[in-house]
Amino acid sequence: MSTGTTERGSGLDESANAEFYSTIKENHYSPLWQLMGGLGPEAKTNMVPHIWRYEQARALMVQAGEVVPLEDALRRVLGFRNPGSRPFDRTGATDTLWSALQLVKPGEIAPAHRHTPSALRFIIEGDGAYTVVNGQRVPMDEGDFLLTPNGHWHEHGHTGEGPMIWLDGLDSPLMSRLNQYIIDEEGALQDVDPAMPAPYVNGLISKPWGEAERVAQPLVYKLKDALETIEYLREREGDPFDDIIVEYRNPISGGPVMTTIAAFLQLIRPGVDTKAHRHTHSTVYHVVRGSGYSIVDGERIEWTKGDTLAIPLWYEHSHHNHTGEDAVLFSYTDKPAIEALGLGRMRASE
Repeated sequence: MSTGTTERGSGLDESANAEFYSTIKENHYSPLWQLMGGLGPEAKTNMVPHIWRYEQARALMVQAGEVVPLEDALRRVLGFRNPGSRPFDRTGATDTLWSALQLVKPGEIAPAHRHTPSALRFIIEGDGAYTVVNGQRVPMDEGDFLLTPNGHWHEHGHTGEGPMIWLDGLDSPLMSRLNQYIIDEEGALQDVDPAMPAPYVNGLISKPWGEAERVAQPLVYKLKDALETIEYLREREGDPFDDIIVEYRNPISGGPVMTTIAAFLQLIRPGVDTKAHRHTHSTVYHVVRGSGYSIVDGERIEWTKGDTLAIPLWYEHSHHNHTGEDAVLFSYTDKPAIEALGLGRMRASE
């Protein structure tokens, strides 16, 4: 059959195609028809669900305290790298969330710095440590949840005994992908300001003139306050996917604790099996008390106190407590960032 054109797959076509695509590449064009492979109606990620066992992580952290001087490291931090990370990616527990353990030994002071990533700390063990955030000194007690919002100067010190270990959570992978990861180091320690009254920090009382304070929200949320609220809600019908769950909030804005990160504490009551669901935000769970397991993408993952579990976006998951004791989980997510982009979506499993 004659069509007046060279047939598809002929040598002439291949030569013309090669020249065409060579010209495109040399002049910095991207043909969309070559970029659509792998896309479809569901959110996808290279990241995979993974759990980091506290027993192992703590041992490595203590060893780091012996072999890595703080003056060399500035921050003695052991990041949790997702096994699905590509070799050239900055480490992260998920695409957007960093998770790590940080150690400060007695007598040490991690010098002041500030950065564009927003950061949180959940204190796992130890006492006698503190952080200074924009001049406000905040003691660190086990179970406390602390904030160092983006752009805030912060340093950490330890005046007690024994190791001080906490969970770090940041949105640094997101900042890296946006090319917005900026950090400033400061050689000198901060001047410590007089402590602000709690009602002033919490927005219950404010001054109606001048500039706002350098700290615009609470820097610490006490575990006992969250547990007291959970206990008040204990006998009620829980959330089908998370059982009894409370969110840490910014009382100034009424929103999540940070613009890109939301944080929660939840109780999985004895005998509870939550329903499975998936969503377009990623979550990092840390086991505060008790033990249980989660079923993630069909795999049963056992967890106990101190373990940290990352569930990237759109993985089906449910939580289960078949013990006779309470299981308490702290978690943080990138939900505020995802919803701000209009990408928030959840689907319950049948």
